[in-house]
Amino acid sequence: MLKKIAPILILSTFFASGCAALIYQIVWQRYLFTGLGVDIDSVTLIVSTFMFGIGIGGAIGGWLADRWANKRLVAYAIAEFTLALFGFLSPWIFSWIQSASTSGWSYWSVSVVSVVIIAIPTIVMGITLPLLTMYFDETLNNVGVSVGKLYFFNTLGAAFGAWLTAWVLFMKLGLNESAWTAASINIFCFFCIVFAYFISKK
Repeated sequence: MLKKIAPILILSTFFASGCAALIYQIVWQRYLFTGLGVDIDSVTLIVSTFMFGIGIGGAIGGWLADRWANKRLVAYAIAEFTLALFGFLSPWIFSWIQSASTSGWSYWSVSVVSVVIIAIPTIVMGITLPLLTMYFDETLNNVGVSVGKLYFFNTLGAAFGAWLTAWVLFMKLGLNESAWTAASINIFCFFCIVFAYFISKK
């Protein structure tokens, strides 16, 4: 009975993870506006870095999914914990970037540092989809259905995260608290994944 709960729990965490990812994107974008300015260049830089990181992460995730065939959920749990850690630290990380921009660093220097820093968590985000695709493919025996379900839940979570950030978090909380909310979601996902891993082994 408990084994049947594990896939549902994992899909739920992918919804929550998508929600956290959009919160991060919007919050980090606001942080970087201080150092890079509010213009098309800064927005393009941030969004393209997210896409770049997720793409690189997808390639790494595929490699890990093949080599950690029996530990895909473990890798997924590590990814969520890593995102939580970065999320909790992000207010101080981006505060440092903001101070660098006001202490004589050139626009391009700040841009390069921002890209490198944002690439780290976004690569971790990208790792998760291939891991879960292969995990669900083992039970569904259909990679198309696996990817479709995962994209549906993750995209739905991302849409909810965008709404939550604009209409709740930014209205009630500040940037730091919003980042910590996303990190708390990642921590919640981590514990759910660990629980799902152990019940799937019984």
